[in-house]
Amino acid sequence: MQPYAEHAEMKIIAFDNFKPGVTLDDLRPYLRDEVSNVWRLWKAGIVRENYARADVGGVVIVFECADIDEAKRHVADFPLTKAGLIEWQYIGLDAPLPLEFLFDPTVDVAEPWDRTPRA
Repeated sequence: MQPYAEHAEMKIIAFDNFKPGVTLDDLRPYLRDEVSNVWRLWKAGIVRENYARADVGGVVIVFECADIDEAKRHVADFPLTKAGLIEWQYIGLDAPLPLEFLFDPTVDVAEPWDRTPRA
């Protein structure tokens, strides 16, 4: 069993905004390639979730990558990004707090981290 640090991936929330003056009509010529690109990343296990924004036009994509820079490399290859029509913001996620600090010192939090029985 590998320790967590050897295969660490983090969740990254990426959300876009249309650049000023950009409309849905400006995006339409790129949407087929944009969607197929995200689908390929989904099938590769890089995109884990994809949502339409409810507040404004745009999407929220949850990546699973080594770091934010890796997510930015994927987004830089999106057709709408290449066309300069949207801007992206990123939020890297980790476990909330080092939770083990909240445990009683007698609670076992030593390796191996994953002790789930294998089928």
